[in-house]
Amino acid sequence: MLTIKNIEKLFRQDVGDWRISGVETLKFTYLIHLRKSNGEKHQINIERLEIGQGGYEMWCWKTKHSIKNMQGSATPERFVLVKGDLMSMGSALNWLNRLIQK
Repeated sequence: MLTIKNIEKLFRQDVGDWRISGVETLKFTYLIHLRKSNGEKHQINIERLEIGQGGYEMWCWKTKHSIKNMQGSATPERFVLVKGDLMSMGSALNWLNRLIQK
């Protein structure tokens, strides 16, 4: 089970155009809530259960809209990271930004 000490220190950190507006620790997931100054919201999840050999999944939903038929679809974007990728604030913020930009 992944435990990130001091994960709450991510609160109010900037990730590109986004600001971390909240961090929740759940039994099997960390939820990172992001918000833009215009009120737009986004969420990134970090799974606490190990997958494979020491990997942990960081993922979010990416929404794509089609103006032609006015419908949207969501697909998951994900990285599988090792524990060391998440243990410093700088590294964690870098991975959050890479996921948002993906």
